[in-house]
Amino acid sequence: MKRRIPVFELCTELEQELVRQQLNPDSLKRYRKVLKEFSVFGGEEVYSQPLGTKFLIQKFRADGGISATDEYSRTETYYFKCIRILAEYYNFGIIHIRNDIKGEIIWPDCFRTCTEDYLGELVNDGLSYPYINRSKIVIKDLILFLDDRGIHKPQDITAEHNDAFIKSYYYLSPKGIATKLCILRRYYRFLYLNRYIQVHLAEKLPHACINGRMKIPTFWTQEEIEKIKSSAERVSPSGKRAYAMIILASELGLRIGDIRSLKLSDIDWEQKKISIVQNKTGNPLVLPLTEDAGWALIDYIKDGRPITGSKNVFVKHRQPYDAFPVNSTMNYILSAVLARAGITSGDKNYGWHTFRRSLATRLLQSEVEMSTISEILGHSDPDIAGRYYIKIDARNLRKCMLDLEVKDYVRR
Repeated sequence: MKRRIPVFELCTELEQELVRQQLNPDSLKRYRKVLKEFSVFGGEEVYSQPLGTKFLIQKFRADGGISATDEYSRTETYYFKCIRILAEYYNFGIIHIRNDIKGEIIWPDCFRTCTEDYLGELVNDGLSYPYINRSKIVIKDLILFLDDRGIHKPQDITAEHNDAFIKSYYYLSPKGIATKLCILRRYYRFLYLNRYIQVHLAEKLPHACINGRMKIPTFWTQEEIEKIKSSAERVSPSGKRAYAMIILASELGLRIGDIRSLKLSDIDWEQKKISIVQNKTGNPLVLPLTEDAGWALIDYIKDGRPITGSKNVFVKHRQPYDAFPVNSTMNYILSAVLARAGITSGDKNYGWHTFRRSLATRLLQSEVEMSTISEILGHSDPDIAGRYYIKIDARNLRKCMLDLEVKDYVRR
């Protein structure tokens, strides 16, 4: 049974815990502001998670509503994070400050060698930056969790600790939990095979039950894509950059990571093709340079791209005009174009990958072979298009429907 504690008392406890974890002064100041407001809101009322949700709704309703885009302001982010951390502290008595990992992490002594060796193996195996970054976050969360339980050596971890740690991810979707389990399983397997632990903890991890995707993937119709293209501002340097990126995403189906890291040398103007090594799979991909994509790139490179020594096609437009960091999602660029087109996300998750889904859907509806679609999109597994994109091809799905005999009493 969960303890009954007044809101102001729980907020005070959390503030003391944040101080104990030596949060940086700026973050601590922002969290204190949120906790103070929530303490006034809840007062001596007994804390519950619905009360935290009610506080957020009232707060942002008074401020004009939560951001309609998928990018929240820094203030909004701190409110969300603080109330989430409060719920986590109330439920589990621990805090996980989950931020993107930038730079090097100083791991605790007993976990340092094994963890650094593990991450080094991921690099040698050619794993992508996003996967390695996610792995760092999960391992950091695990070590913080174990430290709170008095476990400071890998060999002291038990299956019970695993179960308790996984429960701390209660707020994630089944797919999200499965991703964490996959990372943990790989980490524990490395520790066991290299004799950092004596118990094969990877075998003791539960398996997440996921029956395919929980939602139908979002995509744009051809009319919506044309509206996005025509709404893009193509006068300013940033507008030319955004338009060229949208053309590459919508016409060639390139992932945003491959667009971000596209090099000037990847473009063969004479042969009219683009040759890259995909960031996600590490596989080479050669695509024809369409007329629209070619002219959009020429327009940006000649009249929009700052003078810079960077080898990347797309660069930042503020000094020092270098390439975008590898963890940049570039969502703010797309959000500005969507706003001009009058397209709001609503309850759908629109992002750069939506262009890729939309291209696959159009090809599928044009009765292009699955193997050809996978080849165009650069899938490592040729069956991915069939397993994934068929779900959003409603027109062809209707062909799979069986005719049912309808009884007279149903018609009546």
